[in-house]
Amino acid sequence: MNTIPTTFRHSKTPYTVVGGRKTDRIRKHIYPLSFVILNRRGRFYREKLIRQLSLEEVGEILYVTDGEYSHSMTTLEQEYPLIRILHIKKRVTPGEKINIGIDESRGEWSFVLWDDMQFSSLSSLFKSFRGIREKGNLCSVPVIRNRAGSTIPSVMVPGFMKGELKVMHWLPKESGMLSIFPFDYCGLYNKDKFLLTGGYDYTFTNPYWQKLDFGFRIYMWGEKIDLEPSILLFYGEEIPEEDSTPDESYKYFFLKNMAVRFNGDCGVLPLGQFFQFMLKSDSGPVNALREFLLVRRWVRINRFRFKQDALRVIDLWEVDE
Repeated sequence: MNTIPTTFRHSKTPYTVVGGRKTDRIRKHIYPLSFVILNRRGRFYREKLIRQLSLEEVGEILYVTDGEYSHSMTTLEQEYPLIRILHIKKRVTPGEKINIGIDESRGEWSFVLWDDMQFSSLSSLFKSFRGIREKGNLCSVPVIRNRAGSTIPSVMVPGFMKGELKVMHWLPKESGMLSIFPFDYCGLYNKDKFLLTGGYDYTFTNPYWQKLDFGFRIYMWGEKIDLEPSILLFYGEEIPEEDSTPDESYKYFFLKNMAVRFNGDCGVLPLGQFFQFMLKSDSGPVNALREFLLVRRWVRINRFRFKQDALRVIDLWEVDE
């Protein structure tokens, strides 16, 4: 990691936009709601979801794909000419796909989901949309069920277990439950707030730590992610497994979040945290110091955006050690 984004910008990864009305590329916020679909499973599931959204005439639909542009993409472009296809020319993390998709969207809000999912009922989403807008949280997350119809424990709750940070999976129960990040990235995002808080850090290569970094950052900067139980999604396939092993991404998650302290006025990364970081790092003292100073500069640039630190964020949930 050579730099950390100080404000929202996706990387300079090249991508192309295909399809959609020409006016979609000129006017801002022509829809109240955009759907940002991320590629994962391929043609069969993708077409089921796109057909569901197209029949309801929900507004703007964006399909974000990366890697090789397959023949099936050309077919999709021909069958659904109003869909905007965002083709990223190399493989990128889900967070970077979302950054590009939301940045390109023309809606005030963007619902992010994968192409192997479907809505139980779009009418429930539309009925709850007004209340979500009035609450004004950065993101509202749905209830998600697996392919067998069982509800997934998708509310993500941070806490300390024997002095170590753990993220627990709670079952979604009531409206307003807080989640530290959106399960599998899925949820209804407020575009302006998402961009103002920097989006997902595309320099993180591990999706688990990318999501956790995003979640802690937006809470430390005064935003929230809550549950909207009237919105229900289904998986069409098995739930992808996540790798939460501490790795290169974890080091930067620790520095950008767990090591920051709020002094009542702003966020700071105390020099005293370096020694704890060096023990966690496998970079050696010289590189560890370089990494520490890089993040310390990022914290200083954004210091007045901090409203609390990670320890106070964790206190928002009542978790017994």
